[in-house]
Amino acid sequence: MKNSILNHSDTPLFLKAVNARLTACLTLSSDDFSSEQFRYLSQIRHKVILRALSRMPPDQRTDFAKQELEINRKLEELAQGLLGNAKDEVVKYSRGRAAVNKYK
Repeated sequence: MKNSILNHSDTPLFLKAVNARLTACLTLSSDDFSSEQFRYLSQIRHKVILRALSRMPPDQRTDFAKQELEINRKLEELAQGLLGNAKDEVVKYSRGRAAVNKYK
């Protein structure tokens, strides 16, 4: 995932830093990927966005929220994909374990 996907023209500096860490987390190999780290960074990102929204004037707030909503949709799709992959891995493991137990 490119960091530019998470940033837009109104992205505050601290949010850019969080986005960079989130991008780094998402580009790790499946063996190194940490769902806990992804969850933590997503929560931090949410808090930073809320703080930024509270500090903006109303006209800028609307534009910023629209841009962030689009980015959040992309992140949600990505998270759903990760969840689907995790479910597939659990099913494969469960089937493999059942097959091993069957032949004992």
